[in-house]
Amino acid sequence: MNTNKFSRYTGSRIFWFLFGTILGGMGVWSGLKQGLTGETVIGLGLILLGIQGLLRPVVLSRVAKISKEEMSREVSIGSDALHGALSLVMAATLVVGFVMKYLVKI
Repeated sequence: MNTNKFSRYTGSRIFWFLFGTILGGMGVWSGLKQGLTGETVIGLGLILLGIQGLLRPVVLSRVAKISKEEMSREVSIGSDALHGALSLVMAATLVVGFVMKYLVKI
């Protein structure tokens, strides 16, 4: 894993990492405290969002100027398979968490 790309778009990486981990951590803590499985699972999904934001940040100022593929290669840390798997697990965790929280009510 090439970590010298961490110095590129550091502010965006920190923002997305803190956004995901703070919201996710509060969700996990709240879910465990109240015994709500859905809230805990949503929190885990948000933590994964923070990790993905650290490895492949969304840089809004550059989105219109270059294609997504060029942007991904330029700033992404890790393989495409890693990001694909992380995205799938994150999305599945969030969907299952929302279903459990709002439809099943657990």
